[in-house]
Amino acid sequence: MVGLGVVGIPTPILPTTPFLLLAAYCFARSSPRWHQWLVTHRILGPYIAAFREKRGLTVGQKWRIAAIVTTTLLLSALFAPMWIMRTLAIFIWATSMIGLYLSRTARSE
Repeated sequence: MVGLGVVGIPTPILPTTPFLLLAAYCFARSSPRWHQWLVTHRILGPYIAAFREKRGLTVGQKWRIAAIVTTTLLLSALFAPMWIMRTLAIFIWATSMIGLYLSRTARSE
């Protein structure tokens, strides 16, 4: 689960937090040492802490997600052989950015 969570950090398709939460749950039941390592890890720990404290994604995480989604869908749109695929990539990008924007403004209210 930790491995899948780590793979999910740079990839927009695979989620990170659910895998890390499952790993933390399993470690809490099996190995307190590994559980402590995971929740205090410099990179992985903040995902778990944000969920526990009900904070959601940080602004930095949202910017990274936006950059990865934009890059991926831009490349998809550029190399798509049919116009419908390009249109779909642009539509997915636009709705993703609207979703990120709305989650940002909902948090600030």
